[in-house]
Amino acid sequence: MNALIVYYSRTGNNEKLVNELEAKLGCDIEKIIDTVNRKGVWGWLRSGYQASRKKMSKIEPTKKDPGNYTLVVICYPFWAGLMPPPMRTYLSENKGKFNKVALMSVSGRGKSNAKALPDFEDATGKESSATLILSQLDIRRSSYKDKLQEFAESISKL
Repeated sequence: MNALIVYYSRTGNNEKLVNELEAKLGCDIEKIIDTVNRKGVWGWLRSGYQASRKKMSKIEPTKKDPGNYTLVVICYPFWAGLMPPPMRTYLSENKGKFNKVALMSVSGRGKSNAKALPDFEDATGKESSATLILSQLDIRRSSYKDKLQEFAESISKL
């Protein structure tokens, strides 16, 4: 399979998930690097506000062209129930280049963030071929392994 995983992770939870999926699929990875400092309470508050307003952020240039891949798995946390500004910037810059997309996320509320799927599909211009939405608790308890395996098997068939 010709797949790319593009991700943004502020705390490392989504990065952990990406690394495990990459080990299962053997695909390429592109990390989105935000140039805005989002540390601390003020960074957290500002980030949630910007996400709720669907703001974008300045990101470092990416290296891989998503149009060269059959599938792009996009992974990010939900902030205020929506995508973080760095990922919104990446998707805006690459809209129209995606062949197929899949959404993967680790966030505080997990499945209750499923309402964020329309925002994802609008930003990519594509319907999600597969979706895996986990909570931080799933990651801490390692109760996500079977779900990740099922997700990997479903996208490997695309």
